[in-house]
Amino acid sequence: MKKIANSLFFRFIVLIVIALGFLQTVMILYLFSANFEKMKNNQLNLTQIEEKWTKDVKEAAPDSIDKIVEKWHSQFERSQYFYVDGQGKLQKEWYIQIDESLPKIWDTMNTTRFIQEHYDAELYTVIRFVGDNEENGFLVLQIPRDVVTPTKVDNSFIYIGGIFLILYLIISFIFFFKIIKRLVRLEKAMTVRENGLPVHTKVAKKDEIGKVEVAFNQMIDELEEAKEKQEEEEQLRKELIANLSHDLKTPLTKIRAASRDIPKENQYLIDQNIDKMSELIDNLMSYTLLTADKVTFELEENRIDRLVNHSIALWYPVFEERDFEVEVELEQTTWVVDDNQFSRVLDNVFQNVLRHADSGKYLGIFLKDNCLVIQDKGPGIEAHSENKGAGIGLNVIDLMTKKMSLSFKIESNQLGTKIMLKEKN
Repeated sequence: MKKIANSLFFRFIVLIVIALGFLQTVMILYLFSANFEKMKNNQLNLTQIEEKWTKDVKEAAPDSIDKIVEKWHSQFERSQYFYVDGQGKLQKEWYIQIDESLPKIWDTMNTTRFIQEHYDAELYTVIRFVGDNEENGFLVLQIPRDVVTPTKVDNSFIYIGGIFLILYLIISFIFFFKIIKRLVRLEKAMTVRENGLPVHTKVAKKDEIGKVEVAFNQMIDELEEAKEKQEEEEQLRKELIANLSHDLKTPLTKIRAASRDIPKENQYLIDQNIDKMSELIDNLMSYTLLTADKVTFELEENRIDRLVNHSIALWYPVFEERDFEVEVELEQTTWVVDDNQFSRVLDNVFQNVLRHADSGKYLGIFLKDNCLVIQDKGPGIEAHSENKGAGIGLNVIDLMTKKMSLSFKIESNQLGTKIMLKEKN
């Protein structure tokens, strides 16, 4: 909800609602002022006024005329009244506002002329006999028609207001549409990737959004420069490691050949250390090739229990010679892996056990519930021993398992190390 409230579209809608509310308020005020008198008089129309006047005068007596007049005048302040008795004499006038000479004697001729002159005139006139009896005379009510007749609204006001509203909506829509279009273009530039980086965006104007676009393009330039520099450094590092691995292999071969003339008790130590260095160099080379994506993986369904059995058969004589207790429990399990690369993973794990967990003299291999567990009872990876160098070998295993979509997890303490491999869902 907060995200919608902060959007330009939401603000545009709010702006439209405010404009509509303003126009509606103006129209209501205009109509209210035009019909104020009518609303003040409880919205009585001419027919209702005539009926009410007839009823009040019909129920009145000559001595209660003043009360009726005061009652009506309190409701219609612009009304005026006069009373003619049963002998046709003008007896009394109340609140006369429009100057006109009323006859003192009302005979048939004067009465007829008065009715003709005031028919459909500005003053709406109602004549009624007091008490509904001609002998009591008649009481006359005169009230301006505009008090009860709504003032006609000038339609031009509505038309002009409508035109201004339409122009306002069009201008507002164009303005916000251009802003949203530029922001969408900027958002698209952020999401479209080339070489892992966003692309440049077009700078349309030198306004606030334009400043953001310029800053965004500058950021892209800096990222491209940094990425290019990083790639160059990474390439140099890989070439250095590859060349170093190759250069170290040659002198090691010569050292091994030259050590044949050394007494056997010393030759064993030399061969052992040469093997360690050779292993480190092999792991270093494998790590370099894996990070450079130069190792091919042909993934297909393989029986993991068979691959593990095959590797154990090859390594078992070595573990037996070192007096290791080997415990194996395998369930039939199928994973999608490269059989050669998976065998290399097992070789690296077994080699680490021999080099770094020889003191525990134990190797456990369990394949159950789609999880392969290889554990030993050595001093643990963090222990201080003379056999260091397991780190790069484990990194190689981690890279190879990722290439085959396998999860690789290590748990290690002073009681031993447990390596768990599992196929990712």
